[in-house]
Amino acid sequence: MTKTNETGRQRLERLRAEVAELDRAAAETVVPVVAPERDQAALPVVPGDQIHALRTGVTFGTGGGFLSASHVSRRGETYTITQALIDASKDANGSSWLRHLATEEAQLATWGEVRFGLGPAPVDLLPEHGTAEWRASREEARQSAWREPDSDRRAAALAAVNEKFGPAPVTSTVLSTAPDPSIAAAEAQRKALDEGGVRLRWDYVAQEPGVRR
Repeated sequence: MTKTNETGRQRLERLRAEVAELDRAAAETVVPVVAPERDQAALPVVPGDQIHALRTGVTFGTGGGFLSASHVSRRGETYTITQALIDASKDANGSSWLRHLATEEAQLATWGEVRFGLGPAPVDLLPEHGTAEWRASREEARQSAWREPDSDRRAAALAAVNEKFGPAPVTSTVLSTAPDPSIAAAEAQRKALDEGGVRLRWDYVAQEPGVRR
């Protein structure tokens, strides 16, 4: 068996060929591209998407670094998602509250109410139930229905108001439990007369016979 010794030049050329082959293999490797932010716990929104507020008074961060700005929501507002807002939405564990926007059930399970909706706010979104704006809108619609001269159409219009806005707000009257001073004075007078006193004025006190005060 004949043994062939590799010269230095041959060894160098062989190593160069092996390196070129490795570079060619690496260039052909396909690296999957992940859509921005879709890999973050499957957030239902990405930068450029819009959401709208369904509740007034919800405070959330809008981004801006360490001193992140914040905003208090108002029902009917529309917000455009930015990367800064997504970053500001994460807690210490990196979990974003935006993940709850995927379904109304998720929001109810987390907050006990539906606070946001996906997409821009509908043009016919009603004011929040029970607020002053809701009461004013409902009353305006009710008065408009009452102005309908035909009784059947008026009844249908009033039913539509109730269907759209819900039942009328409950009103209540609080009765004072403080004693009425006039009642107390009358009772004192009745007692004095029963005991034989003489009424000289409305705020009299009982007198014993023969004793002047």
